[in-house]
Amino acid sequence: MNYQDILNSHLKYGTNKNDIIKNRGYENILENVVIAPWWSYEMFNGKFDKIDIINDKVYNIYGKDFSFSFIELKRIGAPGIMDYILSLGLTDCRNLIFLGSAGSLDCNINIGDIVIPKYSICGDGASRYLNNKFKDEFGLKEYPSENITNKLIRILDLKKINYYNVPNFSTDSLFLEFIHLDEIINMGAKTIEMETSILFKCNTVLNINMTAIFCISDNIVNKKSLYSGRGKEEHDYRHKVRNEIISDVIVDLFRKGDNNE
Repeated sequence: MNYQDILNSHLKYGTNKNDIIKNRGYENILENVVIAPWWSYEMFNGKFDKIDIINDKVYNIYGKDFSFSFIELKRIGAPGIMDYILSLGLTDCRNLIFLGSAGSLDCNINIGDIVIPKYSICGDGASRYLNNKFKDEFGLKEYPSENITNKLIRILDLKKINYYNVPNFSTDSLFLEFIHLDEIINMGAKTIEMETSILFKCNTVLNINMTAIFCISDNIVNKKSLYSGRGKEEHDYRHKVRNEIISDVIVDLFRKGDNNE
C-alpha cells in the first residue's frame, strides 16, 4: 500500500485533498509538528513569543529561533491518532515528534522518567487497515525515524538528562492489558502505551522524519498503575518533568539552523 493509493480511494468516492485538509483543520500546519493525545500546548507557556490558535486542536507556536504546530488530539488510542497522522501527508509537515505518557514495565523505570522508544511492538488492530487484505501484524516491531531520534538523544545527552531508550508495546486496552502483562513483558517491552506503533507504521507510507518521547505516568510492576498506588508527589514530579524538561528539549529539537535530515 502507498499513500497515493489511499488518496485515490478518497477521490473515488468524492473527497479530494483540500476536503481532507479542511476537515482536519490542517490548512496552516508548519514544517515542524508536535502531536499529543492529551497534553496541552500550555506546557510551553513562557517559552514562546507568539501563538496562533488555529482551531480547538491546532496551535502554531513561534519563538525567537523556532516554530512548530502543536496538535492536541484530545483522544487516545491507535484508531484516533492514525487518521490525524495520515492526513499530515497533505501538509508541509516534515519533522514530527509524538509526546505522550507511558506506563513502565520495568521496576527501575520510575514515574516521571523520560523514555525514547527504541521501537514499538504492535498490539493494536488499527494497523491492519494499512495492509492489503487486512493482514495482521500483531507482535511486529515498528521503528521511529533514525535521524530525528538520534538528534533527540544527542540533545538529552548534551543536557545531561537521564532517559531510557527501550522497547515499547502499544496496547489497545488499558483495562485488559493487565491480564496479558506476562506475555507483553516476555516480548521484551519495557514500557506500554497506545499510539506509537501505529504512528511509526503510518510512516511507512508518509516518510516524515518522526520520533517520540514519553514521560512515565505509572509503573504497573511496582503496583503503581493508572488505577491505584500513585501519590501526589509522583504526579507533581511527572508534570514538572513534562513542563520544565521535556518542553525545553522539544524547543531545542526544532531550533532554526539545526538539520533533522
